[in-house]
Amino acid sequence: MRLAVDKVMLHGLRALENIGIEIFPGEELTEMARRIKSPDEILAMRCSIHACETAVAEMETFARENVPLGNVSEDDIWSILHKENIRRGGEWIETRLLSSGPRTNPWFQECGPRIVQNNEIVSFDTDLIGAYGICTDISRAWWIGDQKPRPDMIEGMKHGIEHIQANTKLLAPGVNIQDLSRNCHVLRPEYQKQKYACMMHGVGLCDEWPMVAYPDHMIEGAFDYELKPGMVLCVEALISEVGGDFSLKLEDQVLITQDGHEVMSSYPYDPRLTGEV
Repeated sequence: MRLAVDKVMLHGLRALENIGIEIFPGEELTEMARRIKSPDEILAMRCSIHACETAVAEMETFARENVPLGNVSEDDIWSILHKENIRRGGEWIETRLLSSGPRTNPWFQECGPRIVQNNEIVSFDTDLIGAYGICTDISRAWWIGDQKPRPDMIEGMKHGIEHIQANTKLLAPGVNIQDLSRNCHVLRPEYQKQKYACMMHGVGLCDEWPMVAYPDHMIEGAFDYELKPGMVLCVEALISEVGGDFSLKLEDQVLITQDGHEVMSSYPYDPRLTGEV
């Protein structure tokens, strides 16, 4: 007659109590149970990532072909991701995190009717529940236009990629989650105040346990656990300067393996912003 419940509607809670069942908070129990993905869940996640990245490619093609022609809004671009996700068995998207040009800074402005201008940055975070009900949470930033991005944008992009790659190298079974915070790559001072809310977070059916904090936000003992094979983490970077006119949002999805890690997401970084083109 004791039941742990993750989330319950009020009438459901009252009905259970009325028949004598004692209800306890179940969120910690379910989060810990979900942290290790089974082989079938990992296979489903690969399908979801493939479907998501195919949808992102369609969104990028649409943006590059139509933004220079004018009259293409942020909503127009974002709608391609929705459509293509659903076409490939996806379900829904948790957020509307796509913005362009100066609206990328500060981050977390939802997409809207703003017309994207030629030669601007478009940054986005997929946050989608894709094929088989599995979350794919990756982020990219694109330079859309026929001119070259500014040098500070290219330097910021390189720094963001360095941040993600250096922090990804820390991931392996047996690593203490708090040590990830202690040993992480340090963003430049100008990017500290508007850095992302976390350095990494778990992912599965949605954003999940754990939350890996930056050193200045870490609470001692809160995530005193070790990484285990089968856990999947999203590694984050937000390059955004206070008072700046752009932000670069980057994120990859990484599986903890028996002997290290595997970067599951493979969508390329924009070579225009890395200075390769």
